[in-house]
Amino acid sequence: MILEMDLGNTRCKWRLREGSEVAMRGAIPISESFGELELPLRQYKQQIKKCWVVSVVHPGIDNALSRWVAGYLAINPEFARTGKTCTGIVNGYEKPESLGVDRWLAIVAAGREITSSFLMVSFGTAVTLDLVLENGQHVGGYIAPGLNLMLDSLQQGTYGVAAESNDPKMELFPGTTTVNAVHAAIAAMVVGLIENALSKLQEISGRQLTELIFTGGDAIKFLPLYPDAKYKPELVLDGLTYILGASQ
Repeated sequence: MILEMDLGNTRCKWRLREGSEVAMRGAIPISESFGELELPLRQYKQQIKKCWVVSVVHPGIDNALSRWVAGYLAINPEFARTGKTCTGIVNGYEKPESLGVDRWLAIVAAGREITSSFLMVSFGTAVTLDLVLENGQHVGGYIAPGLNLMLDSLQQGTYGVAAESNDPKMELFPGTTTVNAVHAAIAAMVVGLIENALSKLQEISGRQLTELIFTGGDAIKFLPLYPDAKYKPELVLDGLTYILGASQ
């Protein structure tokens, strides 16, 4: 069995996989203690032979994870790294290694499923958009603050403009309360980003039709605005199979 882990800015998402079947999955807050995983993994402990990790956190947490995996599972974790190419996908950054490894894994995983050009939008701490052509060429992307960062910036920088971040309803119609007005503005800004990226992708590819893929923790909140988007919540973890599995 393989323990796959995605260490993001706020959460550690994980799943336990045997072949193509997922035995269990979950998420815990990011910290330097991973003991919370011991209870759910206990029954499979002797069966876990590999631990694959994608991480965008500081080295201290990576080191803490390595110590926990070595101590609890008696194996060494393998960390994914961004590359220039993988399974026909070509990194479009001037310095390929500077593309976030989580974005790279998601791009590679999506590229394995999609045969046309596609726009991948990841809704996490940041909102990232990546443009990929039909031939697998990644042509770059956009990075913007995520939902909670935008809400926090308003609450910290203004007086009297407070908005709840719990399960906001994203609509484009002007709000008639402060909370609704804030959420409507965030929705409009995100839609503007997506529409601009789609327009650029169609311009570069010369094609009007392209796939739209949503992933990340807040993606489901924006799906009502794009009901035709493909929702792929575990693209980053899926990418581990192609990045690390190919090297086995």
